[in-house]
Amino acid sequence: MKVSVIDLGYNSLKLVNYDVRRDKSFVAYGQQSVLAKVGEGLDQTGFLGDKPIRRTLKTLKQFRAIVDLEQSNHVLPVATSAVREAGNREGFLKQAYQESGFRFKVLSEREEAVYAFEGAKSATSVRAGLFFDLGGGSLEMVIYSEPTIRKILSVPLGGLRLTELYAKPDGSYTKKNYARMRKRILELLPEKKHLPTSKNLDLVGVGGSVRALARYDQMRREYPLNKLHNYSMKKNAVESVHRALRRMSMRTLKKNPAIGQERSQSIIAGSLVVHLLMEKIGFRKLIVSTHGLRDGVLSAFLERPRSYRQGLVDKVLIREWTPTHTKVSAQEKLARSLLSHRNLTKKEYAILSEALDRVLPELPIYNPETLFYIVLEADSVLSHQDQLIMALSVARANGMRRTDWVEASYKPLLDKKSMETVKKISVLIQLAQLQQKIDIHLSMSSERGIPRLHIAQGRQRIPKVLVKDIMKDLEDLEGSFNLQLAL
Repeated sequence: MKVSVIDLGYNSLKLVNYDVRRDKSFVAYGQQSVLAKVGEGLDQTGFLGDKPIRRTLKTLKQFRAIVDLEQSNHVLPVATSAVREAGNREGFLKQAYQESGFRFKVLSEREEAVYAFEGAKSATSVRAGLFFDLGGGSLEMVIYSEPTIRKILSVPLGGLRLTELYAKPDGSYTKKNYARMRKRILELLPEKKHLPTSKNLDLVGVGGSVRALARYDQMRREYPLNKLHNYSMKKNAVESVHRALRRMSMRTLKKNPAIGQERSQSIIAGSLVVHLLMEKIGFRKLIVSTHGLRDGVLSAFLERPRSYRQGLVDKVLIREWTPTHTKVSAQEKLARSLLSHRNLTKKEYAILSEALDRVLPELPIYNPETLFYIVLEADSVLSHQDQLIMALSVARANGMRRTDWVEASYKPLLDKKSMETVKKISVLIQLAQLQQKIDIHLSMSSERGIPRLHIAQGRQRIPKVLVKDIMKDLEDLEGSFNLQLAL
């Protein structure tokens, strides 16, 4: 099934096409983004202006042609802060429907915050944190501690809105206006004492300004991965990037490949919001998510279409977590057993589980080097280092024995311990793949306190050529696995 989501924000207008599978999982396969700036001038007049409306309607007609070409089964158009606050909102929505056929759902502040949170949470491994979506007109925040949302906040601190209020026409700031903007941001951001108490709150950011911050930091660091999702920035790095951006002229910002024309106008204000949020509440690092509002909207629609259309966000997403009983695979049983016998660390177990549950079942048949890049490029809940280890493990399990070129290319993210982990996990992946193809039984036991891995063949004998490399690796790893083999 194909579903298209249209997101009309204060600054940009986006169309994302998704392929939805039977299990309700989905993947985005196409995206269009246009700087329509529908909220331009809203704070001065209280209404959407004629020029912004014309720009938006022109783009919506183009999006209609794309949606028709894709033959999408469902189209989910949503509008956020600019349309929500506009005095001529109803007239605009009527005109948009007449000229493009899109019937927009105007999200409440609560819906916008929760959908952005849901999109980010499902794509990260964060169990307790402050999730924020920094848009052109507003800043939505959700404080979450598994299994429930603790608090929802929305404040008018969007990057474009702040720029229009405090910047000069050329995008630069006088010292006085910059100080006024800084003061206003600090006034509207929540106090640490008003947040639920938790020692381990992570900070997860969504939005174009957050992505631009991360891209610029990666460019300065010469980061080896071309990947934004789950990238983390320390507090001093966010502050340093903001200061560097503030010193640039508008012309320089537009030419910077990490910022670009679309983000140049609002990035100084946007980066200041992120910096002050971290400073005021005391976050030490920022985790970047490239998944947010649009993914959350689609998840809500797939979960309960009727409740989504009625705006019953509590019924759709804010729900108590209840454990589900699913059949545990033989591979997962082995991984859990190795973890319980302390043959795997929690980190190694998380990497192996991600490979067994989400990667291996969907991998196409390619050569090992291609598989490495496929696994590495896909978005994952794992950190960048752990995902790199997983990609190497999958490639090695499928025949890539030379890894020196990878070690050289990604040296900042790999060390000797990482490569030992790669070898360890790749062996277990090979065993898992063998179990899928042939009758082989793996089990764990403990004799005199020493864990033993039992490998037994069924009626069908394992070809010696297949098991040769696996056995060699297992024997090499007996020490690091802290176990004995029993064949």
